[in-house]
Amino acid sequence: MSVSAALPVGLSALTAFLLTWTGVSLLRALAPRWGFIDIPNERSSHQRPTPRAGGLAFVVAVPVVAVAASSCSGIPTFPGEAALLLGGTLVAAVGLVDDRRGLPVRVRLVAYLAAAAILTLGAGWLDELQWPGGPGLVLGWLGLPLTILWIAGLTNIYNFMDGIDGIAAAQAVVAAGAAASLALWVSDGGLALFAAVLSGAAAGFLLHNRPPARIFMGDVGSAFLGYTFAGLAVLSGRAAAAPVPFALWLVLLAPFLFDASLTLAVRVARGERWYEAHRQHLYQRLVRLGWSHLAVTTVYLCADLVLAGIALAYRAIGLDGGSLALATSLPLVGILGLVRWAEGGGATPFIKGRPRGEQQ
Repeated sequence: MSVSAALPVGLSALTAFLLTWTGVSLLRALAPRWGFIDIPNERSSHQRPTPRAGGLAFVVAVPVVAVAASSCSGIPTFPGEAALLLGGTLVAAVGLVDDRRGLPVRVRLVAYLAAAAILTLGAGWLDELQWPGGPGLVLGWLGLPLTILWIAGLTNIYNFMDGIDGIAAAQAVVAAGAAASLALWVSDGGLALFAAVLSGAAAGFLLHNRPPARIFMGDVGSAFLGYTFAGLAVLSGRAAAAPVPFALWLVLLAPFLFDASLTLAVRVARGERWYEAHRQHLYQRLVRLGWSHLAVTTVYLCADLVLAGIALAYRAIGLDGGSLALATSLPLVGILGLVRWAEGGGATPFIKGRPRGEQQ
C-alpha cells in the first residue's frame, strides 16, 4: 500500500464529502423554486412533495475535486478518466432535464448509448472477460458492442434501483470506497483518488438522503453513478492483474445487479412488458409489505459491506474463482430468502412502519 498516496486520497475524499454536503444543503432550498420537486403518485411510497435532483451536487463535486486533487497532489489521473467524465456529464445533463420535465424512455436510452460510445471509442472496451482462476473469454471486436450494452445497462439499472431512501447512495459509498482501498493496496494512486472522491461525495449526499430523505438524487444523480461505475469497471478492470479486476466490480455491485437481473428475468418469463414501470424489485417487495426504508436500506447496506469484505479478501488472501463466486452468492441468496420469508408472513416490530416522507 502506498503511504504517500493515502494522505492526499483521504483529504480528497473529505473535500468531496464537504463540498457535496454543502451543495445539497443549498439544493434543498433551491430545487423547489427551480421546479425540481417530486410529487407523490400512485406508484410512490413517499407521502409528501420532496425536492429532487440533489445528485447535481456530487455530479459537480466529483470532477472538480478529482481534477484539482490530481493537479495539487501530483497523482496522475487514471487512463480514460477524461472520457469517463465527459460521458458522465452527458448522462447527468439528460437526467437533469428528465428530473425537470420528463423525457421519453427512448431519448434517455439513446443518450446512455451515446455516452457509452464516447467512453469505449475514446478510452477502450472489454476485449476479454476473465474470472479468477478460470480461462479468459476473448471477445475481440465483439467486446465493443457488449461494453456499450454493459455501460448503458448499468446506467439504467442504477436508475431503477434508486427507489427508496439511501439505497443508491449507500451502494456508491461502499463500492467506491472498497475500490479505492483495493487501488491503494497496489499503489494505483489515480484510480484510488478518483474512487475515494466518488465515495466521499456519495457520503456527503447520503447525509441528506438517509431515511427519511430530505431530498432525492434524481435521474441526474443515479444515471451519473451508474455510468461512472460501469465505466470504472471497464477502464480499470480489463485484466486479471488489474487493481480492481472486472470480476471484483461485479462483486461490489452485486446487490443491484442481482436484484435488477432477477426481476427482469421473472418479468420476461411471465410475458410481462419488462420495459414498463413496476414495483417488483426485491427491495420494492419488502417496502410493499410495510418494511421501513431504513430497514430495507440497512439490509442492502449489510450486503454491500459483506461483498466489499469479500473483494478485499480476494486481494489479501487470494481467493480462487470458485470461492469468490460462492462467497458472493451468499449475501444475494440471503436477500432473496429474506424477501420470501417476509412474504410468507415473517416480520418484526423493528422493520415495520414506514416513516413519513420516504422515497418512491
